Amino acid sequence: MKQLIIGIDGGTAEVFDAFDMPFWHSLRKSDVTFDVTEDLNQRGWVKMLSGLGAETTGALYMRPLFDSPGDFTISYSYKDLSRSPNFRPIWRLAEDTGARIGMMNVPTTSPAQSVNGFYVSGGGGGIMQGGMPPNIGYPEDVSKLLEDHGYIFDTRLGAQTFPSFSALTENLTQMMSARARSFVALARKHEIDFGFVAFRATTVLFFLAMSEIAQVMRMPADHQNRKSWSGPWLAMINEHMKVLDDTLALLFNELQPEHHIVTSDHSIVPWTHDVDFNGFLAEAGYSQFGSKTSTFLKSSAKLALRPKFRTQATDIPLRDILPALATVGGKIKGRPRAFSNTYVHGIYINDHERFGGPVPVSDVAAETDSIVDSFNWLALQRQLPMKAVRYRSEFSSAPCADALPDVSILQSGNTFPSVLGSHWYRKNPNFGPVTSLSGIGGMHTGQKGIKPILMTDPALAALKSDEDPTDLRLVHRLTAKLYGVA
Repeated sequence: MKQLIIGIDGGTAEVFDAFDMPFWHSLRKSDVTFDVTEDLNQRGWVKMLSGLGAETTGALYMRPLFDSPGDFTISYSYKDLSRSPNFRPIWRLAEDTGARIGMMNVPTTSPAQSVNGFYVSGGGGGIMQGGMPPNIGYPEDVSKLLEDHGYIFDTRLGAQTFPSFSALTENLTQMMSARARSFVALARKHEIDFGFVAFRATTVLFFLAMSEIAQVMRMPADHQNRKSWSGPWLAMINEHMKVLDDTLALLFNELQPEHHIVTSDHSIVPWTHDVDFNGFLAEAGYSQFGSKTSTFLKSSAKLALRPKFRTQATDIPLRDILPALATVGGKIKGRPRAFSNTYVHGIYINDHERFGGPVPVSDVAAETDSIVDSFNWLALQRQLPMKAVRYRSEFSSAPCADALPDVSILQSGNTFPSVLGSHWYRKNPNFGPVTSLSGIGGMHTGQKGIKPILMTDPALAALKSDEDPTDLRLVHRLTAKLYGVA
């Protein structure tokens, strides 16, 4: 085949380098690794699929609802993406030259599209169930082959439960192995020239157990303390890395691509702290929390019973306990001058033009600068590893610029935007030994980081020019150049 793209959701080179993965290490030696950085607000898979940023596609992890200021949606689908100006999906770059196509499990690709080859949809866009959804594949007989190979569409903690760590890791191994076998079988059947397959198993493990992985990585692989590390995690992590390495080797050995890209949509880093940017805005005077006395008493009583809050409360000075109880999970009062939300690495000005808010359009630039200055001063005073910068104004003429936050908060990913209230920067109470799967959701001790993988064979890497982007749009750009597409 001419080109193979392998995507590893949450793949992190620093982690892979620290484990016994001989095929991965051989790729690292022979490939060119690009130093790319990702914006934590934007969906990396969409950048690869489209070659476009969120300022054009609107592909943010959280998008504001303009008719309901302060409310957001996490939903984003292929239908949304297809409306983007100048959208040309990555597989079309190859297909338009007569190439046969194989797509499998790339997020935000549902429903299955009609292609010259085969197409298996990926998750995202609200599709999160563990079973096989309808319209997953093209042509129709694809579904039968997937079933025969034991294909698992998706695994998500929170949406699914597992009785033990071993049951979870066994499921992830089966999901990864079956996907590779299915892709190879379909690639051969349809004699594809271009293939793009994505694996999600690794990100499930990393989101759950990044604290355990970080502990393992503190020591070299041959260190006695690492070898004797207690608990079940070392064996399970080692086994997962071995299966991932075998999966990469299988795809390369069976398909023999002339050119390849190994990439990820983001890295994963230890999730050590939570932050609530609405809490910052309230402290700095841009908004105000508010609730009725009766509501405060009821919510405070419920909150005090939560184990998570009791753990967090040990870090709160006594004088701040009542304000924290009053504001955790509380609503912003009235019409704030600015607002944020969980999962949003930034702040929106509540201007009249977009949200019907109190800030005139003529004051947005000054309000943005004021928030940037206020946040950076507090971050400096309190030694918070974050920095505020202007954001939306950098894309003022773009089609989806209005969906972007006015202020972006730059950081490594160790801190996750959460709902905290007035005590707005705290340790993640979950970060530490993972002893149970009970009540655990999709993210636990790991969070998205800014350094995804992007590796290619040297010949494909040589097509990059100085004008090409240094983020995941480069996947689309290099593919376009390979097929001679302007």
